[in-house]
Amino acid sequence: MRHRFRIIIIDDDPITRMDLVEMLQEEGYNVVADGKNGEEAVSLTQLWDPHLIIMDVKMPVMDGLTATGIIRAQSDASILFLTAYSQKDMIEKAKTKGVCGYLVKPVMEEELLPAVETILLEKQNTVKKVNRNKSNGA
Repeated sequence: MRHRFRIIIIDDDPITRMDLVEMLQEEGYNVVADGKNGEEAVSLTQLWDPHLIIMDVKMPVMDGLTATGIIRAQSDASILFLTAYSQKDMIEKAKTKGVCGYLVKPVMEEELLPAVETILLEKQNTVKKVNRNKSNGA
């Protein structure tokens, strides 16, 4: 089931991207693309229509908060923020953008995998509910 979901990783640190891709792929997740800034997040979202975007907040060119605002206008992808910043104001800004989760770096596999699993389970349940309502004529 995990391979059905398309995931994109966005982080300006190539080592972090590589680690996240490896962790997720080892668990059977389908990481379709990765990028280094918010601008790439927007274009990769348009290209791949992901179910989940795991994105850093502070990046060059375009930050994750700005990218999330643009993505929200075009996609229903779930967004999980990864960041080294755990200040309350950053968390509040992330919540107003509609992110599904927020993990502070360095992220361990024991934190990442349950967060991803929970978000994708919620996405799957939402899709089932919408399909059920459509078939019932709602």
